[in-house]
Amino acid sequence: MVWSLQSVKDIEDRNLIGGHLAMFKGDFNLAQDLYLQSTKPATALEMRRDLLHWDQALHLARKLAPEQIPFISREYAQQLEFT
Repeated sequence: MVWSLQSVKDIEDRNLIGGHLAMFKGDFNLAQDLYLQSTKPATALEMRRDLLHWDQALHLARKLAPEQIPFISREYAQQLEFT
């Protein structure tokens, strides 16, 4: 936890910090909402990709980064092949 807190100590955007703290606590929906209100909304997409929440990642990619849709779709397909 200390390492996580040290990584956000220099961030000035309250929503971004709040998103990080919510993510550390496991409240991913709140984290996503805060990230989307921050100066770096793409962080919500990165979080969903890292968590392998593909449906939410695709939904966010449509709004924030349409160029990421093919990559996310490929990663999602690879996960489905493994299961």
